[in-house]
Order: sequence, then structure tokens, then C-alpha cells
Amino acid sequence: MEHVEFYKRFPLLVPETLDPLKADGYIETSEGERVRITIDASTHGTYCVDIVKSTLEVEELLQSKKAELDVRFQQCASGLSFVKELQHSLKISQFYGQMVKECDEQVGWDRVESFDKKTQMMRLKLKDAAGRDHSVYVDLSSNVFSSNVEENSVSMESTKLTRYLETLEERCSHLAESWDLLDDIDSTLCVLQPQHPKRHELWRRIAVTSLHTALIDVSSDRPFPKLTVYGPRTTTLPLNARAKAVRTLWSPTKSARQNIECILQCTLPSAVFDHKDIKLECGVCFAFVCEKETADQVCANDVCAQPFHRTCLVQWLKSKEDTRQSFTTLFGKCPYCGGNITVGSEAIHGL
Repeated sequence: MEHVEFYKRFPLLVPETLDPLKADGYIETSEGERVRITIDASTHGTYCVDIVKSTLEVEELLQSKKAELDVRFQQCASGLSFVKELQHSLKISQFYGQMVKECDEQVGWDRVESFDKKTQMMRLKLKDAAGRDHSVYVDLSSNVFSSNVEENSVSMESTKLTRYLETLEERCSHLAESWDLLDDIDSTLCVLQPQHPKRHELWRRIAVTSLHTALIDVSSDRPFPKLTVYGPRTTTLPLNARAKAVRTLWSPTKSARQNIECILQCTLPSAVFDHKDIKLECGVCFAFVCEKETADQVCANDVCAQPFHRTCLVQWLKSKEDTRQSFTTLFGKCPYCGGNITVGSEAIHGL
């Protein structure tokens, strides 16, 4: 029966014996390519796979998965199951040849930093006009391009590597001034979030005081960032009133620190400032970030000033019987001090 199933599954691979497995012929990859192989497992319980007539990428792929196939051979219950594993290992990206050709003729192999045969991941380097280094990833297992410049990956079916690199270079040029500002912020101010920023993340959360943080939103479409201060309501109101003047007060000749200190009329902590005393974690879930949401809802009681994630606070208040709701605003008690607290807008919908 095993011989019959073997012939049905691999009609072009002729087995001399199945136990131990000894066969010669062709198997097809998932892309329909026929690969000529010879399999011999008749010696000491090990196997040997010879690529007789095949493309170089098939040979390299099998070689890179040799250790994995050794384990699979020992685990497989029959020769048929092993050949199935071998066939699965021969999954080759249909874009492999295209990538090689583009690197040969246009991109240049000097830009390729690494190629992991096991994961089928190629990494290229991209240097912008300011000398910043960026990484570009060619994922041949998923057939997508990605980079630290853009958040989303791009399918190889929609563009070529050469065009993708050109698009990234254009974006780097477009974001050059924004990155200059963000690099200045990262090196001179106490950045709380993101902890390990990527180039496509054009915002920063910085420490202002032990009770206040500020969100800086940078865009290449305007010569100044948006500035929003979070903290106790009574003290953030005047700070945010000053922050609205960023449009007129921001000067490109000044540093980020000089600009923000001038606008908020306060002295900002340094980049090495120990922010352990700053209240950052949500008073409900005890995390600073929850599903990309920061704890920016702060108790109005200046003595308490406990921050919460908007979603966490809504869920907490809706679980309490004494909470009142008016349209999209909830009125309740702070989970920490028991003082009055409100939360509104879109966070209520769907909860």
C-alpha cells in the first residue's frame, strides 16, 4: 500500500526500496519547478540527498536546511513522510530570480549586508543625504519588502526592489528635517516613549515635570511640531494654552529644548533625568502603554494626579453603580483618591 501511495504522490520519483529509502527521479516544488534528486538512506540510518540537475537556489536552500532535515529524517515514520517533508522544504520564492537579477544589474551586491538562507531574509543598507543608515528587508518567505523608514510592508507583486528603494530614498529626503528635530529631542530631552523609536514613528512623549508629560507630534508638512501637555487638569490648562502658541513662537534656529522651554515657560529635565518618580503607569492596569494607548487621563486632584488609560478608566467607571453618564461623558470617582473624575469621547462607544 505504501508503494501505491508513494507512486500517487511522487509519480516521477522512482523508489528502489522504501525501507530503507532509496529513490531517484524528480519531485516538484510548490511553484511547480521539477527538481532532479537522488535519495539514499541505506547507510547507517542516515540519508543523502544529491541534487543532480537543479537551480543554485534549490541547492543552497537544501544545504541551509540540512540540520533540520536530519532531525526530520529521524522522526519520520516512513520514507514517504520524509519525502513529503523534503518537498515542503523546497519552497522557493517566485521572486528569488528577480531579486538576484536586480542586485546583479541595478542595485549592486555591495548594498546587501546579509542573507539568511534559513529564513530567506535579505537585508540591504540605505544611507540618506544626512548620513543616516537605514535597513531594508527583502523577505522571500512572505514575498514582501519592509524597512525601518515605513511602518507597513509592500508586496513584491506590486513593485520591484529598485523602485521600492527609490521610493524610500524619496521619503528619506522628505522626512530629513523631521528626523533632525527628533534626533535633537532624543539626545537632549527625557524621552519616555517610544523606548526604542523607529524612523517611521514621528512622535515623542517627554517628561516635563514629576506630574506632567508632553506629547510632541512632528510632521514634514509643517515647520513646527504639535505640542500637548498631560497632567493634573488645573496645571495643564495654562501649559496647553501656552502650547497653542507653538505655531508663532517655534524658531527653526533654536534647539528643541530652547523652543519648548520658551513656549511652556519652564525648565525641562535632561535626557539622563531619572523619571522613576514621574507617575506614568495606569492606575487600573499598572502599565504605561496598553495596546499602543498611553496613560494620559489624569485625576483632577493635584494631590493624587494618578494617570489612567482612557479605555481602562472607562471600563472601571462603567463597572461602578454610582457612575453617571451624559451623552459620551462618564462622571465617577477616581479609583485611587475617590475624588471626582470624568472621561469622555470615543472611548465610551462599544464598551
